[in-house]
Amino acid sequence: MGYACEKVEQLTLFLENRPGILADLCAHMAESGVNIRATTTLEGRDCGVVRLVVDKTEDAKATLTNAGVAFTTTECLALRMPNHPGGFAGAARVLSLAGVNIDYIYASTIAGAQSALGIFGVSDLDKALSLNWSETR
Repeated sequence: MGYACEKVEQLTLFLENRPGILADLCAHMAESGVNIRATTTLEGRDCGVVRLVVDKTEDAKATLTNAGVAFTTTECLALRMPNHPGGFAGAARVLSLAGVNIDYIYASTIAGAQSALGIFGVSDLDKALSLNWSETR
């Protein structure tokens, strides 16, 4: 399995840091038929930052607005990578050689899966999308 990329819209939420807030958010998304494809959280003492990539961005925005949740949007690179030693290294090398900086990433896979999904905040999304990912090893 090789590399494949797409542009995705990431939602960045600002939530009170307390038990149950994330469970409530996920329940609202599920009730709206929104699947969370990727997420990461950054803790703060009183407020946490949650980044989400979902399958139905407009529905998620409406759900967040109706719930009174503050959010921003950012375009990111979603990259499917091979799940083997060097899979992430190949992606990082391709971006590096093209002069594209990785500002942040969140990624995951499970044992035995052929691929991993990485969400990359990059310095030049258009350039990253234009790279020839099919030849990356």
